Amino acid sequence: MSDSIRPAGGDTATPLNLSKRIAFIVGAVGSLDGSRFIDCGCGRGEYVARLRDAGAHAVGIEIAADKLRDAAAGRAAACVARGDIQNLPFHSLSFDLALVNEVLEHVPDDLAGLREVHRVLRPDGRAVVFSPNRLYPFETHGVYWRGSARRVSHAAPGIPWLPLPLGRLVFRYWARNYWPWQLRGLARRAGFEIVHTAYVWQTFENISGRQPAWMRRVSGVLRRLAGVLEGLPLLRVFGVSQVLVLRRPVGS
Repeated sequence: MSDSIRPAGGDTATPLNLSKRIAFIVGAVGSLDGSRFIDCGCGRGEYVARLRDAGAHAVGIEIAADKLRDAAAGRAAACVARGDIQNLPFHSLSFDLALVNEVLEHVPDDLAGLREVHRVLRPDGRAVVFSPNRLYPFETHGVYWRGSARRVSHAAPGIPWLPLPLGRLVFRYWARNYWPWQLRGLARRAGFEIVHTAYVWQTFENISGRQPAWMRRVSGVLRRLAGVLEGLPLLRVFGVSQVLVLRRPVGS
């Protein structure tokens, strides 16, 4: 998909988005009490802390040194370590649950990453994967003009819908963006069964750090509108992120 996949990106642990995604996880997998939970690509550890608050024995791995430095000052400091999702530093069958939250699109070998998540889960274990949705008409990671260090505005519509051979003539991509059927196929190739699929809409909290000024001024209105659209059957599929709840089959 991309010219140069890089393990980088914004932090989804803004207050509203964090609470929304934690609520989804709990709703999707049930009680977390006593569960062994790994957050793969945990950033600054905010999700690890909230998962522990919910009763999980949660740990996180993160590859970005700057995020790890920030995590060291946070509530989950003792539970977060340096690690690469493509080569998880844990024994097979170590966890009941896994979170892969806006991470796969930055992993050089995304299939290898998902296979590692499959490896460390016990049989019948669950993984919750949040990842970009290419049906959403805006490129939330942003793309660069080819041959330039300048990014295209996040508010430019239609970029994800361009066929990649055409897009690459003018853009340089640095993160993947998945069609829903692509992500589901990737999960199946990694050995998972798909339990549930869903879509989440934006909270307009400037996760990218590059939100246009006009959008900040009307973010409250956009947030309410997104909440309505997220509940409509024919339109919810255009949410900013897609979600897969995956199961490691018994015997796999």
